[in-house]
Amino acid sequence: MVAARHINRELLAVFVATLLVLFAVAVGGRFIGYLQDAAAGKFAAGDLMTIMALRLPGFVQLIAPFAFYIAVLLTVGRLHAEQEMAVLRSSGAGSWRLLAWILPSATLLAAGIGALSLWVTPDRNAALDRFLTKQRAEASFDRLSAGTFNAFGRGQRTLYAESVSDDGQTLSGVFIFEYGERNPLVTVWADQASRYVDERTGSQFLVLRDGARHSHPPSEGTAHRRQEIEFSALSQKIDTDAAASRRVKPEALSSGTLWNRSDPAAAAELHWRIALPAFTLISVLMAVGVAPVKPRQGRFGRVLPGMAALVTYYLALLANQNAVLSGHLPVIVGLWPAHALFAAIAAAALVRSAKPARQ
Repeated sequence: MVAARHINRELLAVFVATLLVLFAVAVGGRFIGYLQDAAAGKFAAGDLMTIMALRLPGFVQLIAPFAFYIAVLLTVGRLHAEQEMAVLRSSGAGSWRLLAWILPSATLLAAGIGALSLWVTPDRNAALDRFLTKQRAEASFDRLSAGTFNAFGRGQRTLYAESVSDDGQTLSGVFIFEYGERNPLVTVWADQASRYVDERTGSQFLVLRDGARHSHPPSEGTAHRRQEIEFSALSQKIDTDAAASRRVKPEALSSGTLWNRSDPAAAAELHWRIALPAFTLISVLMAVGVAPVKPRQGRFGRVLPGMAALVTYYLALLANQNAVLSGHLPVIVGLWPAHALFAAIAAAALVRSAKPARQ
């Protein structure tokens, strides 16, 4: 028990340090990308922290398995490099006992990653999708210029305002023109208009006040008749291109929704979420197997080969997911072929590591 506490204490310290370093690198790089998007006008700079907070669970679920794998490599490598593993073996504690000491921490981490990948991250992705849709819609609307014609809805709607308030919420002297191949031509005049955004769909509406609406048939001989309506208040939908083309990505769907769908995209996403905790556990087995170093080789002797093995495992999962997504593998197979292959590799490495290292 003393040895188990000692090893797990060191493992935890190395894991936390590695996680912080990897997290700083990954989040820093993504933050720079978002800064560039904000500079390009895709969203306001003040929204960066909200976006990063919503992306946080997704970062953690991908970085944590790599950080724990590196922590196991360094911790077990040090035990071998400083002959502590030889002492443990002399007392009857070999690689299998070492694995038994590490597995409770690995299982707890895998459970946390499973909770993130199956429930927390999809919920945050859905919130991020709604937030970005709203921000894109508002940013597009905020670019309205007074005294110019502004096109929306892929050019089928044109809006003109004599003046726009400083906050962009109120328009004065409003003119709207809509046309379609089979729809009547519509013109709307209003003294004032205020904006309303539906958070669920991202659609935008103008609440027009004190004006008139004119509807004209698109051509002679059609069933449409000319109509003229005066109003004191009228809600007019003004879709931006971003809102009109919006669709929910599989990453933003709940795991229960994915389970009830049978299309390859939903299956590939669901299998990926299940794959992350399995990836965490199998990678720990592989780390214990490949971590042993020769005496005086140093604790870092197996880091590069070990990382190459883990990256290969991760790329195999991505290739397996693409095969499910493209229909080359049955949905029921999922990502288990990649797991089975590297679980076998990890088992072979564990068997080899259980043998005493040659001097």
